[in-house]
Parts: sequence; C-alpha cells; structure tokens
Amino acid sequence: MIGLMDTRQLLYFRAVVDNGSFTHAAAALEMTQPSLSLSIRKLEKELNTQLLSRGRSGVTTTEAGDYVYDTALKVDALLADAQRHISEITGDNANTVSLTSCPILNWEFTPSILSELTEIHPSARISLDDSTAATAIKRLLEGQVDLALLPTSDPKAFIRRYSPELTVHDVAEFDYSLAVPESMADLPSPVSLQDLREETWLVPPHCRELPGMAELYDELWEHHPSYKPDHIQDVASLHAAIPMISSGFGISFMPRCAPALHPQGIAKLTVKEDLPRFHAILAYRSDRELTPAAQELVDILRSHDSARPLA
Repeated sequence: MIGLMDTRQLLYFRAVVDNGSFTHAAAALEMTQPSLSLSIRKLEKELNTQLLSRGRSGVTTTEAGDYVYDTALKVDALLADAQRHISEITGDNANTVSLTSCPILNWEFTPSILSELTEIHPSARISLDDSTAATAIKRLLEGQVDLALLPTSDPKAFIRRYSPELTVHDVAEFDYSLAVPESMADLPSPVSLQDLREETWLVPPHCRELPGMAELYDELWEHHPSYKPDHIQDVASLHAAIPMISSGFGISFMPRCAPALHPQGIAKLTVKEDLPRFHAILAYRSDRELTPAAQELVDILRSHDSARPLA
C-alpha cells in the first residue's frame, strides 16, 4: 500500500539509486548496509513489488522502482518548496543556500568549498543534496535548488545546450589517476594505455544531459583505436566501480577530485598518454535571484585557483 511509504524510506531509496549500490548509499547516509538493505526490503514488501534489480555492476530500478524514484523526487521538491516558502514568509532566507552536488565531487572538492563558506559566512544554513548528474540538472531547472556542482568532461557542450537558461562557470579542473587492483601495483608508472588492452575496463553509463566519463572513453578510443581494450564492463557509476577494482575485476580512470577513494585493495598509477582534463562546473538559473549566502558560495567558487570563464 503506497500510503505506508514515509519520507525516510524515500530518502533511503533515492540514495541507493543515486549512488548505484547499497554500499556507497550506506556510506553517504552514515548508516550500516544491513540496516539500509532491511529498509529497502521492507519498502518492497509494503508495496508488494520489486523496486531494484541487483547485479555485479550495481543496482538498477525496475519499472515500479522508476515510479517510486519519481515520487521521491516530487516529495523532496514539495518539502523544499515548503521550507523555501516559510523562509520567505518569515524573511529568514538570506543565510540559506541549497546546493546539489554529484557524488564524485563530494569525496573532497565540495566539502572543502563548503568549509570555506562557513568560515566566511558562519551563519550560512546549507542544504546539500547528493544526486546523479541527470537528477541534479532536473532539480536545478525546476527551481528546487539554488546551485548545482556538476562533473563533466566537456563543459562547453553543457553550456551550448543550456544557455541562456543557466549561468555556468568552470570552477575546477582535475587530472586522472588510473585505479587498478593492488596486484597490478608493480606496473611501471606511468604506464601506456596500449599495454592495458587485455585488461577489463569499467565504464560508467552515458548521461544524455551532461558529457562525463563514458564520453571521455568514447573520444579516447575513437581517436586512438589502438588504446581500446578487448573487454569493457558497464558499471552503474564510478562508485560502483571501486569495489570491483578492489576485488581485481577491472580497472578505471578516476578523476583526482576523488582522493578519498577507498585505498584498500586499490593502487593508483599515472598514464603516459595525454588526456583531456576533468571539470567541475557550477550552474544556476539565470532568471533566479540568489540569496546572499548562495551568492557568497558562487564568489568562492569563481575565485578558486583553477576557476576560469566559460564562453
């Protein structure tokens, strides 16, 4: 019975879908994996249907799961709108900032920026949402959040698609590490991609709204066919790739905005070949006035050492 769902269950379900696995969702929620799994099983039992398909590459939603996920987004939007409206009524929204930031940036980059904000603006009240790129863009366009921090391999493609609806700034650039199982740690570093063709490469899905890691691989292998591996394994996300690398299943590029990558069982190498850099971009609606706290966060990001204008 759908009336038995509560907001906490929807939050947990969203976290599993957004993170691509129970392990990473539990870590993001700061709860144990068995507790999270029990909550999702209870939700599936209450609804009398399977919501998630579990596989080696992570979890995917069933048709019913897609519907519940959309419901979770709508509920979250309603709660955010209620909070925003109450703040407007009480005139107490100047110190608020709502931000959605994709998981790969939340290992270190986004927390460091928010730390700067709280030092400059101690009274800032921050609402942080951890979403996939597609969900983050949807929430931003619908006005559910003030700002979005998004990872991409092609920021200019993003601005071409969403200008002038969104204002976009390129706020950081990152090199890549090659994440490999510890059994491969003795490989020469830097290592040539041509010497890794027989390895299984773990590739996250394409994102129609925002070019990412999958598009990076496509471009690399299109221009350098000799680099293309014989074995490619799709994974639900970079988060989902981490335990697979640790267990010796495959290898993957990891942007260096992820230094908190689980080190156990994983070694990081450099590659000989030149690769395009990975970017963090900041986006917000051009027609929406930002709160002073949100504007302060924009100013911090635009003054970041690696920030540069986007045209």
